[in-house]
Amino acid sequence: MSKYNRFLWIMVGVLVVVMVVQFVITANRKPPYEQIAYQAEYIFTYSTPVVINDSVKLYYANSNDLQKALDEYNKLSPQDKFKSYQQMFDNLSKSTKLNLVPVSYDSTATVLNPNTLQFTEHSVVDGIVTVKGSNYYVSMGKIGMKLDKNSIVTFEFPLDSRIISVSPTPTTISNSTLTWQGPMDLSFPEVVFTR
Repeated sequence: MSKYNRFLWIMVGVLVVVMVVQFVITANRKPPYEQIAYQAEYIFTYSTPVVINDSVKLYYANSNDLQKALDEYNKLSPQDKFKSYQQMFDNLSKSTKLNLVPVSYDSTATVLNPNTLQFTEHSVVDGIVTVKGSNYYVSMGKIGMKLDKNSIVTFEFPLDSRIISVSPTPTTISNSTLTWQGPMDLSFPEVVFTR
């Protein structure tokens, strides 16, 4: 083996070691925040786009980390935020074989106290609901959510609607509102409703 070939193999070995070390460090690194509350509200009508309102509260032990997160968020333009949101649904569409299309997206970040930051999102997404005859089918494929304590997902349907089926079973049902409350591992609910 020539000196040149030996040098190349040594460099490849060094690069592999560096990549493995970076992977281990990244995998073991905890985020600088703890999620303390999450709320998502899906509002359904008799058309296919769905209105989604959600918010997450994050607790930062170090207020400098909170400020860094806020500064990074504020650097993003509304177009950048929409593009990231769109990318997330593009990836979901590929994995679920559904055509999930964000129509609009808006978000804000609010400092609630020196250690708590709240992100709020408002969006309209098409493709979560499909219509077959007089029935409306709600599904995002087999995706899961981990609902921690103080986490809640709500589906709101028109007052004159009738729920035909729902899976998994909601924590509570009130009129035309279905609620799943954490802590729980939740598969994205599948619901069939009609007028």
